[in-house]
Amino acid sequence: MRKNNWFKLLSVSALACMLAACGTANTGGNGDAGKASGENAGGQNGKQGGDGKVTLTVMTNVVGEPAKVLQDIANKFMDENPDIKVDFSAPGSEYENIMKMKMASNELPDVFATHGWAKVRYGQYLADLKDEEWAAKLDEAIKPAVTDEQGKVYVLPMDQDKSGPVYNAAVLEKFGIDVPMTWDDMLKAAEEIKTKSNGEVTPFHVGGADSWPIGQFFDFYATSLFVSPEKNDAEQLLDGSFDWNKFDVLPQMFLDLQQKGYLNKDVLTAKYSDSAKAFAEGKAAFGVYGPYLIEEAMKINPDLKAGLMPIQAVAAGDTPTLAGGEKTTWGVWKDTPNSEAARKFVAYFAKPENVSLVAASNALPPGLAGVDTDAGSLTADYEKYKDLRVFPYFDRVYLPNGMWDVMCKNGQDMLAGVITPREYSENMKQEYERLRAASK
Repeated sequence: MRKNNWFKLLSVSALACMLAACGTANTGGNGDAGKASGENAGGQNGKQGGDGKVTLTVMTNVVGEPAKVLQDIANKFMDENPDIKVDFSAPGSEYENIMKMKMASNELPDVFATHGWAKVRYGQYLADLKDEEWAAKLDEAIKPAVTDEQGKVYVLPMDQDKSGPVYNAAVLEKFGIDVPMTWDDMLKAAEEIKTKSNGEVTPFHVGGADSWPIGQFFDFYATSLFVSPEKNDAEQLLDGSFDWNKFDVLPQMFLDLQQKGYLNKDVLTAKYSDSAKAFAEGKAAFGVYGPYLIEEAMKINPDLKAGLMPIQAVAAGDTPTLAGGEKTTWGVWKDTPNSEAARKFVAYFAKPENVSLVAASNALPPGLAGVDTDAGSLTADYEKYKDLRVFPYFDRVYLPNGMWDVMCKNGQDMLAGVITPREYSENMKQEYERLRAASK
């Protein structure tokens, strides 16, 4: 899903054209979209224009309906603050590459999204927002992801990711299977589904042609293996002393799913959209995706009965967990020439009614306490699992930047029979050490 080498192929002139065009990206907005893009009379980074208005450059990684919600709120902000224009853009899949180039030149948008990397990747570029009125209302569950030990508040989290695999409730009910809470129970359930359906229902559907769904499996269950148990390897992963022979268990778990017939046979050619279709039609029981698979599947089958389940405990004596952290955020560039306007913009989004709209658009809990919101069909699940431990996504904390693609590609190669689980772990070790060294 990430295209880290994309910008290397661009010429300087093509790059300039692309960056100039990003302000008019299609963000799924309504007829007022032009109101929030393409009007940057103030020049780069929101300097005051000839009309006396301040223009803020605002950029998000969010796409689709959630992007439309963000832009609608930005339009309302401009209606109430006629002295400020908002140059809003949502370049989609190229967001990370654009931001990498902007960081390299230290010319960032006035306000931007951090998509899970507020502290690790963007921290040095972000202003401290701890003195903002809304900062005192941060929900306790999201605080560790957006603040540090010194009290710095990096971003406004409008919602918070709480994620795990999902299940088709109708399939589980049909075969009399409870939602599994341990990996052993998960395997037993998969065997029952495969046997009782005569192979017509796939226990796990993975769109491996897209590669990132494979990485999602490793990101979920690495935490369950190496971080959540009482005796864990968290410190060793952080300080570089981790024994990568231990990692063999995780790729072997994934390979076992294929070898036991628990994965869709077309796993290496199927795409994410195929997973959504199979899930919607009751031809797949589990999705090793976040709740967004349910949302996608309900576009196909509005009557779908499905739910979120925790990441099953793998180690004996451990308990289930959820993956979490940032989802939709706004941070302020520390060097923006329009700090006051930028903070005003962020504070507007922090209003309870706006936080509620953003959280609801992603069917997630709000990032600020005391905000009521509707997470749709998942509201009951979030309430049911509200007391479970929530860990940050494994790769965001314990792996150096660049390892996501390594997890995905090696997973594809392993399912194709090109490498073994031991070779998977060895490749992880080599890239982990190389990227750690490069980042120092």
